[in-house]
Amino acid sequence: MYRVLDIRRKLANGQAYIEERRVMSRPPSGDFPVGTRSRIIKIRLTVNDYDLCLAHHYVSASGEDVTEPDPKMIQLDDVTFKQD
Repeated sequence: MYRVLDIRRKLANGQAYIEERRVMSRPPSGDFPVGTRSRIIKIRLTVNDYDLCLAHHYVSASGEDVTEPDPKMIQLDDVTFKQD
């Protein structure tokens, strides 16, 4: 679904933007660089601030993405798709 919506391209060309929702206080388990944090983000369309997707991803202490956003909820018109 993420690929179908072409979210990466929308973010790259300014058609969508990321709004930070929550940063987890504990470091993630696994093989991540020191200082990495898990965060929940909302991806919104620039033209009308429509909530396109709620996603999770890891970000480094310097603010750079460690992983790409992993959508947990995608909204299309009046239909919401959720990952279990």
